[in-house]
This record gives sequence, structure tokens and C-alpha cells, in this order.
Amino acid sequence: MKLRIIFVVFFSLLLLFLIPVSFGAEDKQAAAISHKGPSVFFPSVKFEFAPVAEGIVVRHNFIVQNKGDKTLHIDKVKTG
Repeated sequence: MKLRIIFVVFFSLLLLFLIPVSFGAEDKQAAAISHKGPSVFFPSVKFEFAPVAEGIVVRHNFIVQNKGDKTLHIDKVKTG
């Protein structure tokens, strides 16, 4: 009997936490979809190269995505 009560309480608490989280995710997704104008998105904003010898050329491509509904214009790029 005690085991059954523990299971009922556990699953009730689990549902209480999962339901609001799933609704929050839908709200954020809907807000992102309904965005007007350009909206820049970078899946990865940081990359660190492994140590290399002096004079060796290293490269990395960053992905830039437009999640908005208008054309995204990139005017200035700075390296860090």
C-alpha cells in the first residue's frame, strides 16, 4: 500500500513539473516564429583552436542563420 502511494505521489509531481515546461517551450517557439523582420541566430558562438605552430593558417566556419521573415544584412564583422 505504501509503495502504491509513493508511485502516485511521484508521478503526480512529475506531471506537475513536465506540463508547465512543455507549454513554456511552445510559447518560446511560437514567439520565435512570429518574429517580424530579420533575426540573426548563431548555433555556435565560440570556437577554440588547438595549439598550432607559428605561421600555420587555421580556419573555422561559423553558421549564421536568419530566423526572421525579412532579409538579414550583415554590415560589420569583428574577430576577437
